[in-house]
Amino acid sequence: MLTSIFLNVIANISILTTASYILVKLIPKKKIYTISLSQRLWMIGLSGVTSSLLMLFSVKLPENVILDFRHVILILLVYYFGSSVSFPIAVLMAVLRLLWGINPSSIRTASIYIVLGLVLPYVCKKLMKWFNRYAILLMLNAICVSTIALNLFLLYDNLLLSTFICLSVLLLSSSVVIAVTLFIEDLIRMRSLFLKEQERAKMDYLTGLYNMREFNKKWQSIAANDSVRTTAFMMLDIDHFKCINDKYGHANGNFILRQLATILKVGAPDSELVYRVGGEEFCLILNNLPYTEQKKIAEKVRANVASKEFLLENGAGINMTISIGLAASTQKKDMKNLFRLADRCLYKAKNQGRNRVIGATLESE
Repeated sequence: MLTSIFLNVIANISILTTASYILVKLIPKKKIYTISLSQRLWMIGLSGVTSSLLMLFSVKLPENVILDFRHVILILLVYYFGSSVSFPIAVLMAVLRLLWGINPSSIRTASIYIVLGLVLPYVCKKLMKWFNRYAILLMLNAICVSTIALNLFLLYDNLLLSTFICLSVLLLSSSVVIAVTLFIEDLIRMRSLFLKEQERAKMDYLTGLYNMREFNKKWQSIAANDSVRTTAFMMLDIDHFKCINDKYGHANGNFILRQLATILKVGAPDSELVYRVGGEEFCLILNNLPYTEQKKIAEKVRANVASKEFLLENGAGINMTISIGLAASTQKKDMKNLFRLADRCLYKAKNQGRNRVIGATLESE
């Protein structure tokens, strides 16, 4: 008997761990995300399969009572995904229990699961104000085991036996909850590290702006995006930046680049569409704006930079200017030619005296 219980516990842990791994994999690899309807359905389906497998490895007791760790699935879903996923699972668990045979024990168990599906999300939300995740999950587990104890007492009318069984279930299930939660948290931590590394690969280490590689990816996505009707590249370059580096040193040059990056992010319609594409070259993408508005934005950025005093590391201030080449596409999105046109416009701005905006449209070329 003890050997059978031990093997069933091991099987339950293995099944729950595997299901947890798949559930974490279903979470979108994004810093900010929402669970889509299809992902919720996958989670519900996976949880239903997991529940059925756990029932196969349950401990059989008199009066058609079966004990396993199905409730652990429920409390994990309540904690990590909320009622939108956990309540449908609770209903599914109730149905699955009835499919294994309709009797007083199964009817009461099915009813308990539905009640838990309604109550646990509310309790979890309240506990989050006061306790850490492990304490919360252990408390939710204790609530579930208490309902099991009540069911057993009503069936056996034996307080001592019911208490002994439920204390055993509480100790075992608490160990399982801790083990599975540690596994899930490790997976989530690894996922978070992956996202951070992925984000670093997109970023320019000095300014914190997106880099040239991300810029290339973005223009490819814009070309394929029908919701972007018009687009423009605003290419800019610091005037006489080599002289600044030579006179004040590269450390001060880097300090100035970081200050300029902040100005560009503040002045851009979308701070996510600002890129460092070279040493002192930056590019802003302007989507779904008329050409006149694009030129106003470019001129405003140029004027802001010209009027600002840039600080050096010793606290002294210097003034500098930028030249801007603006290339717009008003009818077609030929991104490669748009980039070349922006570069040519920037070159013209440099040749015509710097500290100015030169703009053109693809259609006028």
